[in-house]
Amino acid sequence: MYNHIVRSLTLLLFFSFFHGVLGQERAPRTDLPFEISEKKRLSERDFKIKKEGGYFTGLPLINSDPNVGIGYGARVLYFYNGTKSSPLFEYTPYRYRIFAQYFNTTKQAPYHMLSLDAPFIFDTKWRLRADLVYDRNPNSLYFGIGQDTLQPLSYLERNDPNGRIRRNAPFSDYEDNLSYRRPGDAGYGEAPVVSDHRYNRYDIENPNFSTSGEYSFFGGTLRTVTGVRLSKQIIRRYDGKYNDAQFGSADGILGLLGVDNTVGTPQGETKLTRDDKDGKINGINGGYTNTIRAGIVYDTRDFEPDPNRGLFLEYTHERSTKAIGSTSEFNKNLVSGRVFLSPVQWFTNKPPEILEKFVIAARGTMIQTNGDAPFYEYRNMWGTESNQSGLGGRTTIRGYKQDRFVGQTMAFANFEIRWKFAEAEFGGQHFDFQLVPFYDVGRVWDRTEDANLKNYKHSRGLGLRIPWNQATVIYVDYAISNEDRQAFINFNHIF
Repeated sequence: MYNHIVRSLTLLLFFSFFHGVLGQERAPRTDLPFEISEKKRLSERDFKIKKEGGYFTGLPLINSDPNVGIGYGARVLYFYNGTKSSPLFEYTPYRYRIFAQYFNTTKQAPYHMLSLDAPFIFDTKWRLRADLVYDRNPNSLYFGIGQDTLQPLSYLERNDPNGRIRRNAPFSDYEDNLSYRRPGDAGYGEAPVVSDHRYNRYDIENPNFSTSGEYSFFGGTLRTVTGVRLSKQIIRRYDGKYNDAQFGSADGILGLLGVDNTVGTPQGETKLTRDDKDGKINGINGGYTNTIRAGIVYDTRDFEPDPNRGLFLEYTHERSTKAIGSTSEFNKNLVSGRVFLSPVQWFTNKPPEILEKFVIAARGTMIQTNGDAPFYEYRNMWGTESNQSGLGGRTTIRGYKQDRFVGQTMAFANFEIRWKFAEAEFGGQHFDFQLVPFYDVGRVWDRTEDANLKNYKHSRGLGLRIPWNQATVIYVDYAISNEDRQAFINFNHIF
């Protein structure tokens, strides 16, 4: 099966190059300030509907994520495109984009952000990106570090030390059973009666600033990237904290009768504390992570926010060092590739309207972490355009919880079909509607040299994308795995 996937990706790459050659039919512009590859040029349809000048988009944020709850807030974006007569108009997604976001959730996980992106800033070959973020998640998940996290979930019925073991458990059943009271273990410093309601949870607060500059070569298809990240991590654990727990094996007759009441109960030792005591992880008290970043990108996509065709290949290196104020010394290497194909256009440059946007999209990513990294850094994956966090959640393997699988080496792939089945104009605003079936796969290893094509985790699902004036993409996904079912509402394609 996996050899078939590798062969399929190879064919997709081949046809992407082939399609890129066929797609160059319009005469290139002669008034560009510097050479830009025709591969970067918008399709005729996208050029026609792209708005001129500056405009705002913004919505009240309504977000759904199983790990952080229902989100609410507001995001306001300002795009400036210039005029259609400008030579760079049909070679850029926008001249610059600024957005501000206020966001919180029903589980108190705020994510506030101010962001700038300016391709070919001041009509030069430079691109500037900058992000200022305040992020806190009191519901962060931790299942350990390494390939042991690939084991299916199991639990003791009603959290009873003498109960029957349930294996290959759904996440919801697993977490529900951790909410029963049990006798505490004095050897671990636990109270006489505890629950494990937050056994796999911790609270991380992470204010951070990042910026990067990109310089273009070879008509904008090749970019070098340099940048920095400055951040602080504050870790809070739940050991001994009180939460509501159900009567269980520690409650005698009440537990046996299955009385459906809850009572305030201290949390037992968490997985995070246990792994710290066992010497398996670093960074239990948080600290500073300041990194120097560098990367190289090959990019032939025609329209970055919602591509029809092209390749995106990148390698990034991120180094944390005490010389610039970091608490730990470590480095990370990431390689990633994306391919976008419009197969209908292999046969005709004027497809029927119902098939004018039918895109096959695929992405593969692999990352390794080396050195004395704190546990919370293993999950972070820096790409030049976006960041992912662990395997699981909205941006990697969508059928599993966020950070379900984390390791020294991680790999994942996503496959999507993006079919525009309708479009509409409302109040001068253009909307497309895309149906997106998808398939995700990935796993982790303890060492890079152990990487192979066996025992991957899988998820599948169906999504809806609503590109608004092309550059703002509203995102809805429903994903299924052997362990979970999840729905997401957010912004932007995941790749």
